[in-house]
Amino acid sequence: MSKPLDASGYDTDKSSRYLNNYQEHFRHLAGQEVFLLELGVHKGGSLLLWRDYFEKGRIVGLDVKEVPIEDATGRIRVYQGLQQDCALLDRIGGESAPRGFDVIIDDASHVGEWTRVSFWHLFERHLKPGGIYVIEDWRTGYWDAWEDGRRYRSPRQSPGLFGSLADALRRRRFPSHDHGMVGVIKQLVDELGMDMITNPERGGSGPQRDPGFRKMEITPGQVFIWKTQGLPGGQEAGQGRGAGDAARGS
Repeated sequence: MSKPLDASGYDTDKSSRYLNNYQEHFRHLAGQEVFLLELGVHKGGSLLLWRDYFEKGRIVGLDVKEVPIEDATGRIRVYQGLQQDCALLDRIGGESAPRGFDVIIDDASHVGEWTRVSFWHLFERHLKPGGIYVIEDWRTGYWDAWEDGRRYRSPRQSPGLFGSLADALRRRRFPSHDHGMVGVIKQLVDELGMDMITNPERGGSGPQRDPGFRKMEITPGQVFIWKTQGLPGGQEAGQGRGAGDAARGS
């Protein structure tokens, strides 16, 4: 029987839907010495939740503001700063998980560019092979009121297309996919196709490499990404010549 993940009694806004997904994907880690990093911890309630769920875990948090935590176990460590500060992310990894994190959760800004920067930096350098990276609240990209969001517009509302069917299909766009967090998730999907993107026989610039993601699961509000156990020749995800920029949209 798996250990329940119950947020009652903790000052966290993680919904039951989120917690059910976490329990499904984290249950095999519950009794292990897990190293977990969460970006964006609000008042710190989720850090206490993770501490109690992972009884042997080392829990690390990062928030833009100072977050005092009362933790008699000494298993929680909190840093203050910005999620896109790569030097800070390296310091956190070096001090708190020099062999890498098993789990990284991004519940920070929900701004696409900052999420993209911290994702690739942490995923490549500080997430263990086989580790899980989670991005929360990606659907802010559908909101006009969000800093980098844009209201969804159905493809049926796109301008009329003329010419051949093939030309029409090439030109068809889904505008909301290009904005904010939704755009970032679209770019992450590209990593799953990296063996085709880098295939010289398919027009890729090479050298060909396999995806750095073992799999990716997109759920309402959350994205779970499993890192591969290792790539041939020590090559990391996103570091193939030209391929990394293609995957990241930069």
